[in-house]
Amino acid sequence: MRNINFFLYLFFRYLKRHFRTLLLVIIVITVATGAFWYFKEKVFRKTITQGIVGTYTENDIPQAVTNLLSKGLVIMDDKGSPKANLVNNWQVSEDAKVYTFNLKKDLKWSDGNSVKSSQLGVAIEDVKITYPNDLTIKFELLDSFSPLPSLLTRPILKEGSLVGIGPYKVANLYKDPRNKVFINKIVLTNDDYSLPNVVIRFYPNEKIAKNALQMGEIQSLIAVNSTSDFNDQKPFTSWSKTNFQRIVAIFYNTQDEVLSDKNFRLALSYAAPKIKGETAAKTSIPQSSWAYNDEVREFLSKPKESDEALEKVKNGASSTITLTVTTNLKEVGEQVIKEWKKQGIKARLQVESGIPQNYQALLIAQNIPSDPDQYSLWHSTQSQTNISRYNSKTSNFSARVDKNLEDGRKITDQKERKLRYYDFQKILQDDAPATFLYFPKFNIVYLKKVEDSLNKILPLQFPELN
Repeated sequence: MRNINFFLYLFFRYLKRHFRTLLLVIIVITVATGAFWYFKEKVFRKTITQGIVGTYTENDIPQAVTNLLSKGLVIMDDKGSPKANLVNNWQVSEDAKVYTFNLKKDLKWSDGNSVKSSQLGVAIEDVKITYPNDLTIKFELLDSFSPLPSLLTRPILKEGSLVGIGPYKVANLYKDPRNKVFINKIVLTNDDYSLPNVVIRFYPNEKIAKNALQMGEIQSLIAVNSTSDFNDQKPFTSWSKTNFQRIVAIFYNTQDEVLSDKNFRLALSYAAPKIKGETAAKTSIPQSSWAYNDEVREFLSKPKESDEALEKVKNGASSTITLTVTTNLKEVGEQVIKEWKKQGIKARLQVESGIPQNYQALLIAQNIPSDPDQYSLWHSTQSQTNISRYNSKTSNFSARVDKNLEDGRKITDQKERKLRYYDFQKILQDDAPATFLYFPKFNIVYLKKVEDSLNKILPLQFPELN
């Protein structure tokens, strides 16, 4: 007991003599520890480098970048219905010609200034846009157009700038030294230290971009057509998810002397193969959509039905069908030709670097809108985008398709719209101006070591794939 008391006596005596020194040491250690954790994220802030294929200017930066800079007024849910995002709500006139959107209060641009409706860089062709007050934006249309909210999903930027609502902002933008119009690199930073900084480089084609990834210039490559080049390379891994806003299909030139015969198109559609590893498309509208019709004619890998349709072909059954494909779909085209030949159909493959003006059957990947409105793809008046040249001269049912598409974009009631799009899909399958093969995968190749950082920004860049 005496030893313990003696030890305590010495301890408190030492503490009394060196109290100030010990207190200073404790303060220094506490401050240093706090400073370390405060500056840790800043000093050791992670940066991820991405590659994107394409040539872009400052005025048409891809949405994979602008989604990091800002958000849209509206978002689309899993079934393709619009929901409020940067707005509290919106009102629609009875004739669907006037839309009034009410912005959320206290929105801030990434430069710190308050958001005013008149600053929004929104422009839609043939639409009058006015700003009744700082929190209201009004769209006045010449004709009724119920899908208008789906056009407002693009990220909002301050007019004439690259300033958005965050979380990221542009720190530096570098132009191509050989062509000052195009961008070759963008550096993005943010104030949320849980997120990495992002450097995005642009490449003219996929081959050059893949070489850049292998050489270490970038750590990830966005939206590649194929990941097979990296399957056996250990530092790399890949991520894939079905993209329901894009469809791979064979479009038939319905004005062609041979393929103007619906039965021949049906025979080709039934004979076309299901592509292994891909999500088959039953119609041009994805299965997740509120407007999807499951009760329609089914194609793909049905040899018996193909034979029956082929027997009904009046003229040209022995003709050779030329299937034109773009380079990235060559392997799929080869599978299609193989299956057609199994059915006794003469066919040949023609590979093109781009989409030709003249073709008999064309295999391509086509963007489709998040709203079921496919007016631009199938209405007879849309000569530039109606790839199958589907109209009243080539089909007795084209007028019915036109009417469904016209009504579908005028009616605001979703139940009524659904009836129009159900009928639209049924006619399109029965008339077969195209064979819908599958919804392609969205692919990313990246270094395994950046996976954590990549997983933090992908949901921001591609919310439709979440």
